Amino acid sequence: MLLVKIGGDFSMKKKVMLKGKLLRVSILLMALCTATIFFVTNSNVNNLVENNVKAKLESISYLGMDIIKSKYYGDWKSKGGKLFIGENPVNENFEILDAIKEKTGAFSAIYLGDESVASNLIDGDGKEALGAKLSNEEAKKAIKNGYSYNGVEDVFGQKYDAKYVPIRDDTGEIIGTWLVGVLKSDVGSQNEKMREVRTSIIVISVLCGMLGCIILMIYSKKYLKDVDTLKVSFLGSSSNNNKTQQKVLRMSFLLIGTFVVIWFVIQGFTIGNVANKIIDSNIKDRLKVASELGYMLIDEKYKGDWTINDNKLFKGTNSINGNAEIVDTIGSITESRATVFMNDTRVTTNILQDDGKRAIGTKASNEVINTVLNQGKEFEGETTDLEKSCMARYMPIEDSSGKTIGMWFIGVDKKFINKQITSLRKPISQISLLAIIIAFLSFLFLSRRMVYDVDNFDIKLSA
Repeated sequence: MLLVKIGGDFSMKKKVMLKGKLLRVSILLMALCTATIFFVTNSNVNNLVENNVKAKLESISYLGMDIIKSKYYGDWKSKGGKLFIGENPVNENFEILDAIKEKTGAFSAIYLGDESVASNLIDGDGKEALGAKLSNEEAKKAIKNGYSYNGVEDVFGQKYDAKYVPIRDDTGEIIGTWLVGVLKSDVGSQNEKMREVRTSIIVISVLCGMLGCIILMIYSKKYLKDVDTLKVSFLGSSSNNNKTQQKVLRMSFLLIGTFVVIWFVIQGFTIGNVANKIIDSNIKDRLKVASELGYMLIDEKYKGDWTINDNKLFKGTNSINGNAEIVDTIGSITESRATVFMNDTRVTTNILQDDGKRAIGTKASNEVINTVLNQGKEFEGETTDLEKSCMARYMPIEDSSGKTIGMWFIGVDKKFINKQITSLRKPISQISLLAIIIAFLSFLFLSRRMVYDVDNFDIKLSA
């Protein structure tokens, strides 16, 4: 009796050890799977934000330079230690740069050599910061070699994501730099949303992991009940051993099911919800930049008031009807749909119909007409344009009396937005599924190994 008791006690320890090992292995694999999904998701969301910042900087840089050239005619030149466009001095000329900051929130500066001569950045004394040096050595090297450069600029101890573009005179000599930057702490206003993504992944994964462990404990408790040294025949029975392996296989499938639940929940509620908000925010940010700077460009390129004469829309003395220069320029830079409406009718656009012709003469939606034309307000959000769903921004065009006589429209097809979502989901899905498969195979191998050790434990009984 004593020996049986000792054997029984030893069996209980083995039973507890097996149960503990299975739980530890399952928790470890769930943690590794969750960590993989977390880092892959975080990396892809970071890339999405960085790409948005880059696209925003590109738009501000190109459109900002077009606005400057439209306002001040002539070539860039250095004369008497000062920078000019034609006969217009650039030194301490802040008008355009201040307007760009007001519309987009972006820092911009013009450099003669490597020293700023015009800037919309305010120093500690409340004055425009002049005389600051380009601090990025890689940027200076790129500019010297005639290339634009995306990098980071340190201005008064603050970091900016920046785009640098060389300024050339009429002979092609590089005499300065055009710089546009977005404060790193404000990059795309995405920091809060990214924290939400990370927090959601961790919370949902922990909750799903806890649920999976509870289910696993209940199942393993029932399963391990059969592993008992008092049932000696069980240890020596090949049929029972087969049943044991089947139970291990079921347990492995249970674990893979838990991983799949974690993955689908994260995909649906985190990536599908929070990440989509980030993409929507990115698109709205880009639409705001394109519409505001596009409107400024029209104002600078075509002087005068908006009017309607002989059933045509004019900006000063320039007829806008059929004039595709502005909409094509802005559309190509910002990858967006651009249109000028006279009242509710398109008079110029970069949107092509199925027959390849521009969609001139087509109408705006009733929702937009009511908001912009009837109420004189801006419209921003999802709408239908030419039977296509898009994210759009409409701005009212007013004549000298303040009457709304048209609309300025910038939009992005939902297909483009959905493509961004797909490009975000695809690598996350692939890596997540790979992590789940590896976790499943690892658990199956380790659990079968542990059960094999228990089944082959040699129990010696003495008389």
